[in-house]
Amino acid sequence: MRIAILMVALVLGLAGTAAGREPDGALLARFMASGDYGGARAHLAATVTEPALHALHRTHLEGLIARQQGRNAEAAALFRAVLAIEPGFVAARVELARSLLAMRSFEGAQHHLDILALHPDDEIGSLAQSGLDHIRANRGYGAEMHFSIAPSSNLNRGSSHQTFAAGGLAFAIDPDSRRTAGTAITIGGSAYHSSNLPNGQTIVASAAADLTTDIEGTRAEQISLSTGLSWQGRIGNGRFALGPIADATYRGLEPHLVRYGLSGKLDVLAGPQNLVGLSFTALGQDYASQAYRDGFRVLAGAQLTHAFSPTVRASLSVGMDIERTQRAHLDRDGVSGEVRVASDWRGGFSTSLFARYARDQYLGNYPGTGTPRLDDRLSAGVTVSNSRIDLGGFTPALTYSYTRQFSNVSFFDHDSHDVSLGLTKAF
Repeated sequence: MRIAILMVALVLGLAGTAAGREPDGALLARFMASGDYGGARAHLAATVTEPALHALHRTHLEGLIARQQGRNAEAAALFRAVLAIEPGFVAARVELARSLLAMRSFEGAQHHLDILALHPDDEIGSLAQSGLDHIRANRGYGAEMHFSIAPSSNLNRGSSHQTFAAGGLAFAIDPDSRRTAGTAITIGGSAYHSSNLPNGQTIVASAAADLTTDIEGTRAEQISLSTGLSWQGRIGNGRFALGPIADATYRGLEPHLVRYGLSGKLDVLAGPQNLVGLSFTALGQDYASQAYRDGFRVLAGAQLTHAFSPTVRASLSVGMDIERTQRAHLDRDGVSGEVRVASDWRGGFSTSLFARYARDQYLGNYPGTGTPRLDDRLSAGVTVSNSRIDLGGFTPALTYSYTRQFSNVSFFDHDSHDVSLGLTKAF
């Protein structure tokens, strides 16, 4: 099995070499399997003579050697270096995923396996599916901390207007409800425990806690607690997750909102390079001091992801968001759509660009206006990260987004420029 994997890695990695004779993938695999690393290096040097190309494949070969010797962290760094030079080097992505699996860095491994699962080559797709199965079967338990800082031109999503019209009169908007710039900081942690079931299925219990505040001290601190239990497994070429969830929010240490319900997701490979995703969440909502907002919320979505190449993926998402309360003017039917393009670039950069539209149609007349509220929201943004920045297994991810909401009730008319800086293992 090891020789077969080495064959895949070497043949894929060395495909397309034009300078000198073409390397013998089978011979290199035998060198590697026998531990004759000097022979492998010498054969590569004799057959790939163009300097830049040789450096690329030599880095990949050194990564294979480190991986075979059990130096997985060093191997991961070498394979990331290969992808920084040539992000379409599929063999390096395969081996990087295997190195991260060996290190139990499952978030990073899943990121690359999800990309490989959309590769048109069936053998690579099968390797990716096997890796994803390995994650599910060996996840065990774990915990991690997370942190983000998010400057915003409109932290509270307040109106930029001074007044709004209702019943033919102009009412002053309270200063606390008007546009306020600031910088939010979130720090938190999460933990999970996975138990294996028959037929390759698992039960995953999870919990998380977050504290969000702002540097300026203009808003009450918010504490968010969440927990869930997820039954996960495979159906043919699809993967599902289903289970109960609950969360609670506190503002200034006072209870604010408790939600509880059921969430599910199904991802299915639909032909070469396509993934279809379906999801839903149904929640009951109980507000501590705003009982008129008690009720339920149902969200559902569908997504189609297509891989144009090993380095470019695009997705189209549509969704619905229905909320019912004790007040007709707060009941709403929402729809949304989003287009996202993710790309990997030379130099280790990864970008994800998105554009989103959402509409919320409220059912009852907004007080004093004689008409139901209607919001149209446009958003666009980009996330940028660089795999060459490795901070103890994390890399920074910088996101900028612009949101403009148009509302027929001017109190809810606003726009916002937002920046967030966080850490991710998905690199």
